[in-house]
Formats: sequence, structure tokens, C-alpha cells
Amino acid sequence: MLEVTVNGRPIGPDHPTYVIAEIGFNHEGKEELGAEMIRAAARSGADAVKFQTFKADELTLRNFEHFDLIRQGELSGEAHQRLAAVAAEEGVCFLSTPFSAWAVEVLEKTGAPAYKIASMDVTNIPLLQLVAETRKPVILSTGMATIDEIAEAVEALKAAGNGQLVLLHCVSRYPAEAENVNLRTMEQIAETFGLPVGYSDHAMGNEVALAAVALGARVIEKHFTTDKGLPGPDHKLSADAGELEELVKGIRRVEKALGRRAADAGRPDRDSAAQARRSLFAARDIPAGTIIGPEDVKCVRPERGLSPRDIETVLGRPAKTDIGEEEPITSENV
Repeated sequence: MLEVTVNGRPIGPDHPTYVIAEIGFNHEGKEELGAEMIRAAARSGADAVKFQTFKADELTLRNFEHFDLIRQGELSGEAHQRLAAVAAEEGVCFLSTPFSAWAVEVLEKTGAPAYKIASMDVTNIPLLQLVAETRKPVILSTGMATIDEIAEAVEALKAAGNGQLVLLHCVSRYPAEAENVNLRTMEQIAETFGLPVGYSDHAMGNEVALAAVALGARVIEKHFTTDKGLPGPDHKLSADAGELEELVKGIRRVEKALGRRAADAGRPDRDSAAQARRSLFAARDIPAGTIIGPEDVKCVRPERGLSPRDIETVLGRPAKTDIGEEEPITSENV
């Protein structure tokens, strides 16, 4: 399947790139900050906002070094519903990544139109099966995964009755260095699985994401914050509202530049040929009957005479009429 539809929006070839502002848990568990981020992302041109839905003790051991930080990012089920309502008011799609059965239940109550699976859960087959059973589109990040592991995940989703899949190339480094991104892996994934592909961007700046669009990404996910100076590990590598707006504008410009295959017909620059191309002109006065030699011809702009490709046909032929200096050489006068 080369196309899926999320909330009425088709994702695939011949459709605009779907831009997801990954809020994650940059809201730090503060519902109002989450709402502010939704509004800012919408103003910046994002198609969707994405959160993360979890309980810390279902995600990691309590003695894990980041447990308290992760717990700080928890949101209640009711908060999810209110944030989904804010997204609807702002005209952006509300998405989230579930990390448990409880999370899937919460997101079903919000009416989430699709699910995003984190790279860490590519091998979590029970969770993939649970999400697939909702029969809603699944956007799967593939950070850290081998082709075989991606294949196992895709097969698990399809076997559970869900073939509405988008695969995102991702490098699970924070930030990801450009030299380690290997965007052509996205092409490899597309060729291997025959599914729409995209790119989940952890690199600083917008250049890598724009390159991904040029290589065929149909989805771009970018971490998002309203303030890079906020505490928390993700803010400093996230795009702020201005950067996200520039990314969206850049993506739309890249899409326009990609255009269509137009080498044979319908070129927009075709009308420039008459002034930009060379043709054959008389280098000096050529009386009628003169056998034309190299010294009699010059090849210059504009395109009013015979083409340079006709030079061998012209040389050695007699002039049919008088040809004045800098007059075009045509099929009528040679």
C-alpha cells in the first residue's frame, strides 16, 4: 500500500509532505503548556501534533536513572482528551505514541485517528498487535532497528489485520549528527517494504529534513518546543515556532521544486530558447552564388537562423541569394 489516510489527509506519493510537530513530553506534565505548544505548532503550519502517552512505572524500572524525569511528563487520560480538543480547535491532527495497553485505551477515548510507534518498541510485538487491532493507520519509527527487525514488526502489524503503515527512518541519537543519518536508508526501506516512508528528525537545524523530502519522505516528524531554554533534555534540540515555520515553508518550496518530469513537453522555460540559444549568421556580406566557407559563418545568439547542428550542411553550399553581414542563414538563402 503506497498511500494511507490520516484524519482525511492522504499520505503518499503525489501528496504534500505530512509534517508532525513532536511535542513528546516537552510539556513536562503541564497541560496548559501542552495546549500552548499545540497552538504554536498550528500557527507554524504543522499538520499534526504528537504527544507521548505513558505511565512511568509501565515504561521503566523505578530505579532507572531517568525515572523521575519520565514521570514528570505523565498526563492523565482526561488531559489527553482536553488537549485533543485544543488540537481540533486549532485545525491540527492530535496524535500520540502509546507505550502500554492503558495508553491505547486512553487514546481510543480521544478519538485518535492514527498511532505513532516509537523506535524503542519496534520489537515490542504485543504492543504492535494491540495497536494494529484498532485498525487505524500506524506510523512506525525504525531507529536502532535492523531490516529484519523492521520486517518482523511490519509482519506483526499486517498479521493482526492492519496494513495501513508508514515507516519512518530515524537515528536514535539526541542530537543525531548529519554524517550518521544515512538518509538513503529511507530509500532502502521503501524499496524493501513497498510502503510510504518518512523521516523522524533528531538532527539540529532543518537541512537534513529538507534533504529527506527531496529523497521522497512523505512524513517529516520534528521535535518541537516553544522555548529552547526550558528545563528538560529535549528542548535544546527541538525546533521552536520560528524554526518549525521555516521548516514547513522549506518543505513546500522543495515540493514545488521537485515538480514533475518535464524534459520532453511543457517545460516552463521553453519560450526562452529563442533568445538564449545560438543560430547561424553571416560573418560578412555573402553574394549570391558564393560557396560558403567557415569564414562566412558565425554562431551567435539569438535563435533566428539555422541551428548550430546544421553547420556541416551549410558549409560548401552556394548562397541562393545575397546575405548581408549578420543576417540569419536560413533554408531559404542557402
